Amino acid sequence: MESRELLQSSRRWTAIGLAAFPPGGHSHDFAVHHIGIALEHLLKSYLASLHPALVVDPKDFDSMLHATGHGNRAKRPVTPTKTIGLAAAFQGVKRLLPKQITVSEPQFEPVLAARNGIAHAATHDRDEVRDVLTTFVRVVDPVLAELGQDPGQYWGDFLALHDQLVDDHASELKVAFAAKVARAKDAYTRRIQGLVSQKRIQIVAALSAANPYSSDHDHPVGCPACEGRGWLHGITDVDWGGIDEDGAPSPMVVFYADAYDCALCGLHLENDELDLAGLDTEIELPDEEPYADYEPDEDLWRGR
Repeated sequence: MESRELLQSSRRWTAIGLAAFPPGGHSHDFAVHHIGIALEHLLKSYLASLHPALVVDPKDFDSMLHATGHGNRAKRPVTPTKTIGLAAAFQGVKRLLPKQITVSEPQFEPVLAARNGIAHAATHDRDEVRDVLTTFVRVVDPVLAELGQDPGQYWGDFLALHDQLVDDHASELKVAFAAKVARAKDAYTRRIQGLVSQKRIQIVAALSAANPYSSDHDHPVGCPACEGRGWLHGITDVDWGGIDEDGAPSPMVVFYADAYDCALCGLHLENDELDLAGLDTEIELPDEEPYADYEPDEDLWRGR
């Protein structure tokens, strides 16, 4: 269960999967199934590069023993080691790389559904094949960068197809973003049309204070489409690598945004759309306590 072996396996499955993606769709079932396996192996490669225990099933004790270097105490050999699946691997890597992985869990769901649909029921949504491959590329690229891998070596003869999928996504993303902003601006104009100045100010203030959705952390910020204030949604994590002016460790809580909502104009943005809107997706929170969620190891502080 070495990172290098998982990476090599991912590269092979990727080549086989993309080779099954010619026009016509006769072998698209092979394409979505094989790139699902390729992605699972790549995500596990990254996790295993941190520690092999991150890819084993936490409920299987023998597997944990093998992954932590205590295989001699396991009741089963290493070959039937149980590992996490594609969904858990994606969730784990996204948790560790919230800034780099811009694909959300709902956006990732078609990849999971297609792979599992073919593997277990010989069926998948043929209309989603291109979206599945594009999402696959969007996850693979940042993981390769974290692993320090050359994209050309990984994609090989399929680099041109990779570039086309990326370009198509960028074009579609810009069109969708422009449409969202235009629709929000129109909704805002209609909402405040004919209002006297004082009434307008009251409505803007009231709806700017309203948070339509709640997440792990929400951060207020000016709206790209109207004069109101909306909310960024996302997660927080602790950056333990900070150093203060005296050279002492200075951990910092960082907010990673992946969505935005404005109750005043109805604008809703996700992931890459935040960059197009010029919204910060990585915000330091100096007033937050880094150790608020820290749970000490009971065995350690009891001296066991």
